[in-house]
Amino acid sequence: MDFRLLVPAVMVWSVTACGLVAPVGVGVGVAIVSAVVALAGVLACGAHRLGWEAVGLVVVGAGLAAACATSLSLRQEARADHPLSHVSGKATVVMTLRSDPLPIGPTGQGRIRARVDVEQIGTERVSTAPADLRGATQAWAGLLPGQRVVAVVKVRPPPDRTLLVASLTASSPKLVGGPPAYQTVAGSIRQRLQLVATRALGPEAAGLLPGLVLGDESGVDEGLRDDFRAAGLSHLTAVSGANFAIVCGAALLIVRSIGVPPRSSAIVGLVVIVGFVMLVRPTPSVLRAALMGGVGVLALFASRRSQSLPALGAAVIGGLLWWPELALQPGFALSVAATCAIVLWAPRLRDRLRAWRCPPGLAEVIAMAVTAQVVTAPVVVLVTGQLSVVGIVANLLVAPVVAIISVVGTAAALIGAIGPPDGLGAGIAELLVRALGPELWWMIWCAHAFGGPGWASVEVLGWASVEVLG
Repeated sequence: MDFRLLVPAVMVWSVTACGLVAPVGVGVGVAIVSAVVALAGVLACGAHRLGWEAVGLVVVGAGLAAACATSLSLRQEARADHPLSHVSGKATVVMTLRSDPLPIGPTGQGRIRARVDVEQIGTERVSTAPADLRGATQAWAGLLPGQRVVAVVKVRPPPDRTLLVASLTASSPKLVGGPPAYQTVAGSIRQRLQLVATRALGPEAAGLLPGLVLGDESGVDEGLRDDFRAAGLSHLTAVSGANFAIVCGAALLIVRSIGVPPRSSAIVGLVVIVGFVMLVRPTPSVLRAALMGGVGVLALFASRRSQSLPALGAAVIGGLLWWPELALQPGFALSVAATCAIVLWAPRLRDRLRAWRCPPGLAEVIAMAVTAQVVTAPVVVLVTGQLSVVGIVANLLVAPVVAIISVVGTAAALIGAIGPPDGLGAGIAELLVRALGPELWWMIWCAHAFGGPGWASVEVLGWASVEVLG
């Protein structure tokens, strides 16, 4: 196994997390020390005192740490100097939505939350900076990422440990620009899938399907959401690396089965990942999932399993350099842990199960579900303070239908967007969605059966608990 890029990845992750938590001066100090270490290693190698085999890993790791700390320090300085960070009270701003307005809090509260890029304060153009926006559901629901709006906002300090410049509470927006064409297409596909699911399925299944396929949780029943969480299945209703791996893997299997060469298949896989990112929204969490899904596909199709670890390390480094806030997001840690487990230990467990006369397909499903659940359980406990005692069993039971729902559901979403709501495309999509009825029923039944009992999850003293007690 090739672990060379994992060490620099761990260093970049550690430096980024430290830079987000500690004062800016600490990040500057880390950048200077790391640069000195990298330079010393290069000079020692150039003077033939040490070989590259001895210092190469140190030089690469220290160099990446220096670049990461420097970039993060510059971003923090830019955030502190941004005009919006010095505004108190209300202001009129022009901004672009970067995520869908998502409901927060109790359903009857009618509040949404979205990520925006602020471009103008009053009549003054400013450098684009990210901010957290909250507003009334009635005013903001239905807006698409990429739309430019103007609104009067109340400016408050940003959340800790982020690179946001402010938290904004907004009044009703006024549109000043339309979304990009791909966001309009993606929005229509997501809307059409909701419509087709409502026609073809019962209320719980109709709300669940868009979440399983496109990460659209807006229609998921609150009781079902709680049962999914208690049963350790909540990761299924968010776009994860598994979604990308399943959809991209299915596309690659199809093109390889008709004789497409490996290099051309890789291009097809890249196109599928990019298209899926556009469909489910290019937010940081989705892009993180795309990186991990790409690694999972590589692990599936690479001729040597050792190629997957360098790919995982590169994905971690690239993701953190572009979106430093991922370093403190539990979803990122869960994705990395699950991908690493699938790459390192799932093949061994699969081979052992095959040796025990387990059917190959079933062995693959069991190996992936068990390794991912076992490795991510400590992270879940640290973050939530709860441990699902039924998570492994529940994930094993639903694993056979996850891939079917992902692939058929994605096909239904794409086909259903062709033509009018009552046209041929919508009709075919409705038939496909109806065919998913038994699979969705099985998943909902497992969530209620395993997540409903009070003992499905137990309280454990985790990171969240420690913060509360502290």
